[in-house]
Amino acid sequence: MRRVVRTDRSRTIAGGIGQERVAAAHEVLVNQQARATITVAGNALDVGDCRELLRMLGLDSLPPRAPRLRA
Repeated sequence: MRRVVRTDRSRTIAGGIGQERVAAAHEVLVNQQARATITVAGNALDVGDCRELLRMLGLDSLPPRAPRLRA
């Protein structure tokens, strides 16, 4: 049986990959929330309806996000 020995370098690389995955997952979440907010705003009857729907979805306390423009 072969024993795998981890070095400090392998832990650093693995930790970096884990951090990248966390950052990527966070970016996906932020994008989904932004799209959901835009969808709700586009389909709301008025400002009060929009606020109520966003509150129901837990999207009312999100910081505003600048839209990304495609070049």
